[in-house]
Amino acid sequence: MKRILPLLLLCTTSLFAQKAPFASQSDLVADLTDTLLGTVYHHRLGFDGCGYERSVWLQGLGNYRERDSSSERARYDDWFGGAVLGLNYGLGCDNYLNFYGGGTWGRIDIHGESNFDTESYFFGMSYERICGCTFFGFALAGGYLGEDRTYLNINEEPHGIFITPELTYACQLCQTCLAPIFTATLRYAGYFPRDYEHRETSGTLYVERRSIQLITLRGEAATDPYECYLCFQPYIGVSGRFQFDGNHVHGRLVNDRSNFSQGIDNSLAYGMIGLRVLKECARFDLQGSLEAGLDSDKSWKVFGELSLNYAF
Repeated sequence: MKRILPLLLLCTTSLFAQKAPFASQSDLVADLTDTLLGTVYHHRLGFDGCGYERSVWLQGLGNYRERDSSSERARYDDWFGGAVLGLNYGLGCDNYLNFYGGGTWGRIDIHGESNFDTESYFFGMSYERICGCTFFGFALAGGYLGEDRTYLNINEEPHGIFITPELTYACQLCQTCLAPIFTATLRYAGYFPRDYEHRETSGTLYVERRSIQLITLRGEAATDPYECYLCFQPYIGVSGRFQFDGNHVHGRLVNDRSNFSQGIDNSLAYGMIGLRVLKECARFDLQGSLEAGLDSDKSWKVFGELSLNYAF
């Protein structure tokens, strides 16, 4: 019994002392794909002045989230910022292709514990089609996502690849002034890191098969853009996030295989409010957006982007 008791204490402390590093990975994947794919469309329904055939664009983006989870061991905040460079090409008849690549850099601050530095590098494409009062969009992105933590002079580096496809459909009931535009989006996001070691003061957990797979459904209602020096489009929406892989962490601690919950719900509801703006000037136009929201597990976030387009 004297030998078994320390082992039980070690397992209990190591497995449940820090859920935030695992829960934050799911949020990071969701936020990265949401911020990236949610802002790559440059011909949104109602922005009639965006019909240039070819353009290059440069975009800056940023995201901040704070989670005060129902689990006391899954509280943290994270932020990242980045840049994207893209090429937009018109195929004629209101069909457009985008090719883009970029990166983000940020930090996860775990309350009362150590911090992770994060980075990602990605590339992707999107297709947009406008047909009267309807819009169809398809986007695909993938790349590298990594975290780095130095804790008690030991380096921990969970890293791997991610991939995310998305389908978007929007329609305007009629082309009258301020007629609402309804949008539906379906997105998959998968993150597949290599096995790695998670270190704590009480021991080392060898994390195995830690893939994270998410499905997001989003509905949005926006006004028809109206112009007052700038072109404005406010919107509100709701979304649901479903994590069907990675909600439980599998690993080995002292040669014993174990698994435990990452500390947040695998199904989350999210409500948001936002604003998009557009300003055109000769061959240039400036597009921007800002969105804030709250989910069902005591987490709020805000993200924004600003892009400059040059038509040639």
